[in-house]
Amino acid sequence: MTRDEFCSLPAAVALGLVYDLARLKLEQIPKPRLPLPPKFDGRLGRTGGFVWMSEMDLGSLEWWLTKKTESSLKDDQYAERNGKTADTLAKWVEWRKLFPNDRWNGTRGNDRVTAEAPSREPKLQEWSDKKNPTQRENAPPPAEEDDYRF
Repeated sequence: MTRDEFCSLPAAVALGLVYDLARLKLEQIPKPRLPLPPKFDGRLGRTGGFVWMSEMDLGSLEWWLTKKTESSLKDDQYAERNGKTADTLAKWVEWRKLFPNDRWNGTRGNDRVTAEAPSREPKLQEWSDKKNPTQRENAPPPAEEDDYRF
C-alpha cells in the first residue's frame, strides 16, 4: 500500500492498521486518562460584562490562562482571585485541547445548559442577571428618618 492509498483510508481503518502493526508495544502501555469536561462553567470578566469559559476557543483560553497566572504571582489585592481564575482556566485548557470544537454540557449556577460552540469572540454577557437579581437589588429600601425609634 502506498502512502497516498493509506492516507485515503477512513481514519478508523487507518488507525486499525497502525494498531495492528504496533500491537506488541501498545498492549503494554496503559490507556491514558482523558480529562472529563468541567462540571461547572466559569465566568471571565471583560470590559462591559463577562464571557463563559465554555464558549471560548483553545487559543483564547490559553492566552487568558497565561495572563491570569502572571497576575496571580504579583503581590496585590487581586492575586488570590486571579489564581483561582487561572486554576479554572487550566481545567478548561486541558479539556479543550482534546475536544477543540465540542459544545460543553454542564451547570451554570442552578441551570443545566449546553453552551454555544467555542469561539474566539464569545458573546459578551451582562453582569446583572434579571432572572437571579443580586441581594442588593432585593434589599428593602432604606428606612426614612421618621421611622427611627429610640
